[in-house]
Amino acid sequence: MAVQDASAWRGRIPADIDRPEPLVFGLTARQCLIIFPVLLGAWAAYLMLKDVVALWAFALALAPVLGVVIAIAVSEHGGRGLERVAASALNWARAPKHLVGSPNEKIRALPRWAPRLRRPPRLEPLRLPASAITSEGVIDLGGRCAAMIACSTLPFQLASGREQDQVLSGFAGVLDSLADPVQILVQRRRADLGEYTAMVRDNAQYLHPDLAATALAHAQFLEELDATHQLSHQQVLVVVTASGTARRFGVSLLRRAADTADRLATLGIRTQVLGQHHAEQVLRDSMVAPGTSLTDPEPPVGEALGDEEEDR
Repeated sequence: MAVQDASAWRGRIPADIDRPEPLVFGLTARQCLIIFPVLLGAWAAYLMLKDVVALWAFALALAPVLGVVIAIAVSEHGGRGLERVAASALNWARAPKHLVGSPNEKIRALPRWAPRLRRPPRLEPLRLPASAITSEGVIDLGGRCAAMIACSTLPFQLASGREQDQVLSGFAGVLDSLADPVQILVQRRRADLGEYTAMVRDNAQYLHPDLAATALAHAQFLEELDATHQLSHQQVLVVVTASGTARRFGVSLLRRAADTADRLATLGIRTQVLGQHHAEQVLRDSMVAPGTSLTDPEPPVGEALGDEEEDR
């Protein structure tokens, strides 16, 4: 039975899935564009100088150049070519290091009380990837828009081989139905049982006395568990994207997100296309570390009034 129930799905995944296909002699198009022009230039220079310069001297002068070119073409750092890494480093060195929030993308002049420096820092408006969220939950990313789907997890390892095959084939169908880039984001967040235990205590009064005692004992157990352990849960988000602005393509993107959510629901996954409030909350939680806040909380009204009276 164990052999018959084993999953029949097998697949080889390369270590570097983003590596482009080789064209000639195992070289990619980028490597050919770097090496072949240098080789043609070296051959043209040899034809012009072969009667003037000896072959050994020409090869001695050309060897360091070819070595540097081949090293640039073949070497990579973090899956990127050295020329792209150098361009990124140059852009970082030229870019302003001090970014400030500015709704209209205009930098205000420094106040009078600010210290004057001989070389003031270069300021630049802080531009976040998401500029706005519509009432339906479509996120405007400038030239693109996105919609988020909250998903639950599946006990995949507890399923039989036939059930695993069905889940994999269904998920493959979901991937095949996608026409635009999609991001699957898995985050580990702290689990807060406060609302759940409060609901259990509030509803215990409507139960039979024996059941009420059991419910209160369960609520007390959860409170002690929350106080003594760091409980966490996994939050899975599927971000569906589309080219264009949210105003023009938001409706079609929501239909595509709903279709993707329905396809995932057939696998037993609970899905929900996030609206404006939930999408904003997810973005806020994703921008801060667990246990911290994106902005400082406002002081209580009484505390603020007390501070004003002390100032007076």
